[in-house]
Parts: sequence; C-alpha cells; structure tokens
Amino acid sequence: MKTPMLPPRALHWSIAASTAAAISYADRGTSAIAASSLLEELHWNESQLGQVQSAFFVGYALTQVFGGVLGGRTSTTDVAVVVDGSNFIDIDDGSENINIDTATTTQKQMFRRILPLSLILTGITTLLFPMAAMAGPNWAILDRFSLGLLEGVLLPAAMAGVSSTTAATAIATTTSSSSSTDEIFTSDDTITTILTKRKHPNTPNNKDIKATASAIVIAGCYLGSAWAYLSAWIIFSESSQVHLAQWGLLQHDSSSAPSVWPLLFYVNGFLSLVVTVLFLGEFDLSVWKNNNGNGSMNRSKQYHESTDTISSITMAIMDDAIAIVKETLSSKSGRAIVTAQIGQGALLYSIASWGPLYLERIADVSTITATVVDSSSSSSLTLVSSTAVAASIAASSLVVPQITQALIGMSIGVGADKLSTTIGSRLTRRSLQLISGIGPAMILVYLGSASSSGDGAMFQSPALLFGAAQTISAISLGAVSVSHLEVATPSKAGAVYALGNVFAAISGSITVTLFGVLLDKDHGQQQVATAAASDFSLPFQIVAILSVAGSIFYSLSIESDIEIGMQETKKHLQ
Repeated sequence: MKTPMLPPRALHWSIAASTAAAISYADRGTSAIAASSLLEELHWNESQLGQVQSAFFVGYALTQVFGGVLGGRTSTTDVAVVVDGSNFIDIDDGSENINIDTATTTQKQMFRRILPLSLILTGITTLLFPMAAMAGPNWAILDRFSLGLLEGVLLPAAMAGVSSTTAATAIATTTSSSSSTDEIFTSDDTITTILTKRKHPNTPNNKDIKATASAIVIAGCYLGSAWAYLSAWIIFSESSQVHLAQWGLLQHDSSSAPSVWPLLFYVNGFLSLVVTVLFLGEFDLSVWKNNNGNGSMNRSKQYHESTDTISSITMAIMDDAIAIVKETLSSKSGRAIVTAQIGQGALLYSIASWGPLYLERIADVSTITATVVDSSSSSSLTLVSSTAVAASIAASSLVVPQITQALIGMSIGVGADKLSTTIGSRLTRRSLQLISGIGPAMILVYLGSASSSGDGAMFQSPALLFGAAQTISAISLGAVSVSHLEVATPSKAGAVYALGNVFAAISGSITVTLFGVLLDKDHGQQQVATAAASDFSLPFQIVAILSVAGSIFYSLSIESDIEIGMQETKKHLQ
C-alpha cells in the first residue's frame, strides 16, 4: 500500500490549524476591505486609517514569541521515554507499552490549547470592531491592537503543532525500521531531535514532510483572505444591500445609504466561534472544564496553588523567550530568517492593508458604481452605499488571486520537499526565496510607475498584476516559511517562526503607517480621504526595496542544519 503523503496525525492537525489560520486572516483583513467605507462614513483620513491598520501589527508582534514558546511546551516535563521498536514506555508512570499516538497525547500539548483560545477571543474582538470604530479612531486602534495581541499566538502555536506532529511521525517511521538497541532520552525535545537527525537512506518511508505540512497551514491564510474578499463581494454588492435593507438587517434613514460594512465584521467574527466547535477533536479544552467532583475546599486550594505558581510560570516563559531570541539572532540561519521576514512583512502586510483601496482608485470604481446606482429605481437608491459597491467590485478582483496563491503555496510545499531530496534543502530554500522576494517587488515597482505616469495603456488589468504579485510571494512557503523546521529543534521551531513573524509585524506596522502618511496629502488637516492611485508609487517602491534586500540576504545566509536548540538537547543528554 502506498504511504500517504502526510500520516493521519500530522494531516489532521495541519487541516485544523489551516482552517483556524484561514478565519483569523479573514478577521484581520476586514478592516482593509472596509477601508473606503471607514474613510467616507466615519470621516477618517488616510493617516488615521493607517494608524488603525498598523495597530494590529504592533499587538501581533508582542505575542508572537510567547505563542511559539508556550506552544512548544507540554503540561508535563522531563518525561523519560524508552524507544523500543515502534513503542514508547513512560518511565514516570511505569505503564505498559503504548504506541506513538498514545505517547504523544498523554502529555498535554499546549499548542492544542492556545489555538482555540486565540480563535475564540479574536472572533469576539472582530465582532466588537464596528462599535469601537463608531466610537472613534482611538477605540478602533485599541480593538485592532487587541486583535493583534490575541491573534499573534495562533500561527506560532500552529507551527509548534506542525513541528510536533511531523517529528512524531518521523519517530514512528524511523523506529519501525530500526533494529538498534533501546535508547533512553529525556523530554520530547530530545527524542524528536535525535531521531529525526538520524539518517536512514534505505528506509522508503523516511520522507521529508515538513514543507508539505507547513504549506497546508499557510495556504489556509491565503484561503482566509480569499474568503474575506468573497464575503465582501457578496455582502457589499448592490443587490445584497437592497435585500438586506428590505429585510430590516440594515439601519438607515431616508436621506442616506445604510452602513453595510459592519456586517462583514459580524459574519467573520461569528465564523471564528463556529470553526472552534468544528475542530474540537483536535483542540484541548480540558483546561477550561470545571472539576465538579471537587468540593469548595479543594477548589479553593487549587485556586491558591495556581495563583502561587503563575508568576514562576510567567518568568519561565519569559526566560525561554529571551533565550530563543538570543540564540536565534546569534545564529547565521536565524539572522537570515529574520531579515527575510522583515522584507516580506513590509511588502505583504502593506499590500494586504492598502491593496483594496489602491485597486478602487486605479480603476476609478467610484465612477462605475455611480452609474450603476443611478440606473437603480428611486425606491432602492437610498438602500445602496456606492462606496460599499466600489469595495465589492475591488474585492471581487482579488478572490481568484488569493485562491491561486493558496494552490501554488500547496504545490510549492510538496514540490519543495521533493526538490530538497534532489538538490538539497539549502539550495532549494535559497532559490525559492529569491523568486518569491524579487518577483512581487518588480511588479509593484511597475504598477507604481504606471500609476504615476497616468498611462493606462501600460497595463490592461492592474488587479491581475496585483494578484500576481501576491501569488508569486507564495513561493516563500518552500523557503523562509519552512526554514524554522530545519534549523531549530521541534520544541524551538514554533518560537523561531514566531520571532521571524515579530520582525515581519514590526516591519509591516511601520510601512503600513508610512503608507497612510504618504497618502494623506493634506497631512491630516482635513477629515477627508484625498489619495489617488498615483500616490501609491513611492510607498510601493519602498516596500519593494525591502523585499528584495531581505530575500537576497536570506539566500546568501540560510543553512539547513540544526543551529537553534541544540544546547538544550545536549544538556538533557548529560
């Protein structure tokens, strides 16, 4: 029988994490899609919008490493395990032999707790955004900052799960074909590190699956963006607005069009809660359950014990976070990952935050929608927001590119695993990152120059080119987005990925804010949006330069050997 590309354990987690990543990306993308409505209906200017958008990335950066460190932990530590064929023996419990699936689930894996908690709280925060935005830009900034804080732990925890499940698979594959004597290790970190480093060239099942599993998760991010655009396309369309208003789902008066943009936040926020329920089998919610068998005295005792240890746990996590930052930045590959993420964060977060507005301005969608609305009957005229219709048209042009990006990302993940067995992981990662960093940068520079020249004949479909830039960037799923699984031990991989995301988020926050400043031509003197498509030229050039520089540095520096976490592994073995 042919061995599946991903064994069930790794596949199930990757699908659950991918779905969670999808809805989290939809939650974060709502404010960018509704940008034109926020500017017009709430009378914000581009600087204020930029501050709201960038607030997410500030919060996102603050909890990334925390999510990676905590996601790589288990609720029990220093569990000694004997590898005996394909079985594991728990030394502490003195229990009978158990297989790999049972062994890994006896320890409470924190990534299975963190991810659903993040998903639920980000859903609630998204639901609250319309209320916050109507209260003023400062409240909107607080909401987006909180969303970033809560969402920041999700992907690092998901990647910690990928590292754990793929490493566990490697253990089962390796030990099932090994006739070596039993070996004793301490902690899950050491087991997975040592066994996955052991070479078995004659083992047919010993395949590299890291990029494939990682690509499934990251592809969910692109599909989430596609869903956000699709939902906006549907909700903001002229016909949907008329029907929603007639059904009494939109509040409006006779003199103005209704505010339809809050529905986008309500729909996606609610879906976060739905996804949590759908994947309860992969999540661990036992920590939230009350133990009804305990009396009030026992519950009081447990409460005081937990409060006594919370400070020590927090300090331990902080120590781990500081240690992983130092170790990553002191390693050659760690610096390569961080630098590449700075370039990617600047480019991808900027075009995700400002792309929909750019497409509206470059196509002069407002003129198109004005014609559409004028052709409507007078009875339905006040039921339609032309600004929302413009956003719907722009969003419709980005759905297919996001789906294509996800499909290419998946193909790249599988292809990169195969290519790495032929030409080596290092050359594979370096080559793919150059393409993913330089290609989108060249397209943005071209779009910026065409917009500033006003020569519409230079390109027929700016939306197609804009989508192509995002699609090409998906090639990084075979490069920097998987490097942490190679250069770090399994328990540290999530934290290394998180640290890269921290620098990406910081870079993105700065460039997203810079976009707003450069686009706000009257420097906040008027509460009105003033940017035209030609004003995007300079911001595009800035993020393009950062993307190219980061990819080149990565391609000159990245290695494929474990550099991060080995000190701890050696300490455990002593």
